[in-house]
Amino acid sequence: MKKILFNPFEQFSERSLILFGIAATILLSMTGAYFNARFDGVIDLHFSMPTFFMDTLMDNAVNIVVLSVALFTLGKFRNNKTRFIDVFSASLIARLPYYLLPFFNWNNTILNESEKLMQQFATVQPGMAPQFDTIQMLTLVLFAGVSIVFLSWFIYLLYQGYKVATNAKGAVEVVLFGVSLIGAEVISKLIFYLIN
Repeated sequence: MKKILFNPFEQFSERSLILFGIAATILLSMTGAYFNARFDGVIDLHFSMPTFFMDTLMDNAVNIVVLSVALFTLGKFRNNKTRFIDVFSASLIARLPYYLLPFFNWNNTILNESEKLMQQFATVQPGMAPQFDTIQMLTLVLFAGVSIVFLSWFIYLLYQGYKVATNAKGAVEVVLFGVSLIGAEVISKLIFYLIN
């Protein structure tokens, strides 16, 4: 079970991973829309209303393509035998933990508490400290903690898939992978800026 959760790339064929990844992306894009989630960047998640299925699906499609192209470009540079299908399956599967985060916005809890927090900061008088509600802060801190865990899981899965796809080894590969991930984030943000 541990290998399935943390390194499925050595357990399943590319075809199985791609079919499962596409099906899960479509299904979890539906639930993402239901919980008002927008994945407006490779490592970004925001809540807003209203959110529609086609918006969330388009978010995820753009992120998967940008991530796949960025990692394939790096992979080809480092190992000429790198195949796009391997990097694509890694990008599909690695994002799955991230798609679970919208469930925490049940009944728009995270969205409402975030908006309340922003209003508190906007209305605070100069020289005065904002007053925070304990439940509000606990909710947001808990969600932030869970988000960090799921983001870490996403990055770990992505690197495992990248390693299998490119036969990457050593600290230099980790650094280059990190740079590519940041580059993919910047490119995805530019794309979302242009299409929205």
